[in-house]
Amino acid sequence: MIWIGFGFLMTFMRRYGYGAIALNYFASALMFLAAILMLGATQQVFWNQHRTKIQIDIALLIDSAFCAASGMIAFGAIIGKATPTQLTWLLFWQVPLYALNQHLVIHTFKALDMGGTIVIHLFGAYFGLAASLMLSRNQPLHGLDNPKNTGAYLNDIFSMIGTIFLFIYWPSFNGALASVSAADLADGASDADKAAQFLSIVNTLLSLLGAGLSVFATSALVGGRFNMVHIQNSTLAGGVAMGAACTLRLTPGGALVVGAAAGVISTLGYQYLTPLLDRVIRLGDTCGVHNLHGIPAIVGTLVAGLAALGQNPDYLNYSTGRQQLGYQVLAGVVTMGIAIAGGLLGGAFVAWFNPRGDDPLSAVELFDDGPWWEHQHTEPLPISASIHAANLSAHGKMGGCSGCHNGLGHHGAGSISVGQFVNDGNVHSHTPAAAAGVPPSTSIFIATCPGVSLQQQPALAPANSINANEPETAVWRAPSQMAQGAAIGLQQLQQRGRQAYRQSMEQAVVGMNAAAAYTANGHVVNIID
Repeated sequence: MIWIGFGFLMTFMRRYGYGAIALNYFASALMFLAAILMLGATQQVFWNQHRTKIQIDIALLIDSAFCAASGMIAFGAIIGKATPTQLTWLLFWQVPLYALNQHLVIHTFKALDMGGTIVIHLFGAYFGLAASLMLSRNQPLHGLDNPKNTGAYLNDIFSMIGTIFLFIYWPSFNGALASVSAADLADGASDADKAAQFLSIVNTLLSLLGAGLSVFATSALVGGRFNMVHIQNSTLAGGVAMGAACTLRLTPGGALVVGAAAGVISTLGYQYLTPLLDRVIRLGDTCGVHNLHGIPAIVGTLVAGLAALGQNPDYLNYSTGRQQLGYQVLAGVVTMGIAIAGGLLGGAFVAWFNPRGDDPLSAVELFDDGPWWEHQHTEPLPISASIHAANLSAHGKMGGCSGCHNGLGHHGAGSISVGQFVNDGNVHSHTPAAAAGVPPSTSIFIATCPGVSLQQQPALAPANSINANEPETAVWRAPSQMAQGAAIGLQQLQQRGRQAYRQSMEQAVVGMNAAAAYTANGHVVNIID
């Protein structure tokens, strides 16, 4: 489930397949090994057994795999937006927090959570979402507006491999720790202990089946046709929602209803909630872990507590269902608190800690394997994304200079100014210090702050002013190969009439923006009608 299920599930992005599978492989191995030490220490040394050394057994290995699963859930929120170094530090930081939270939930609060609804899914989802919020603050096109954060036909098929793997193995995942050893049987294990693994498997399977049916129906209802994002993800929400209550004696119909409800809620989350959070608070939830893991985990926590009200005390960790309900809610609240606080702190640290002075990821490098893998190139952004990034820059949403928002920040009368600079590091503070991927002494196009004249940009050699009302602008060819798109676009201004002027201007803008390489503090061209 960890290496194939989560790894292939995240291959839906058309330009991040290497990272989805290989970084999942690396990060899972790292967290697994770290969890053996940290979970072993919390379970066997610091608390509970008080041993002097960690003893590796099957239960510890399963718990360590669960910790890695929680990390891959968090990875789903930040995938494509964090460098491999940032990912390493962030997920390593998650392990001790996971160990602490697991001890609180399982041993202190004695919450029902055999399948990890609280410990794995709730914790991993909100840790990742909080970290994503911190990483995305100064990243342009970090969410749904980035055209690389989309699927393609073959990518979606590979992603479905992950979905099917997770579906097949989820019942055994929820019931892995519910087995009863021969020693426990000899010591007189209760009927509830003997039935725990059987109940875990049956309840989880029925819940998954219910989610699968409801997701197909809901997806077609809200979108008119099936949405592959819903099918890949929301069909698994039943397994998440049943993790805490899986050892309880639920009716088959009850398990089906829980799964069906989780599937509907998850699908509606992908359809409506994710775009809302992306637009309002710039959350940037790449894989939608809020909808697959976060919200279904909240539902599952409440389901376990409410179902406990009618259960025999032998199936509970407290003498009454009301007590169990109270501690289920407490465990969920504490888990969310630790996860969000830890994610915010970890995300802020990895976004700030940069001892090598590496440039932050630019818009064109997000959700792309190009910067990290040999023989891979960074794919340029299409016209629509370039124009959108330009609008973000003009409105101060890409971390641009403050000069764009003072008295100089008003647009000129229907025109934009374009300059040329030599990438020798000696540039004005309003311009990028360097253009990524451009050799020294290479002439490239960049744009000035909208409304700031070339005379106020002394480091820029004056070039043509492109006026939206004058299509007969002279051609100014760019020596740099990266700016050929700009030269072609400008050349077409002379060859086409006013009807095609806007389209030609957009092509020129793409070339200029590609030449500027979307450096973090730079400015891209904005078309002003």
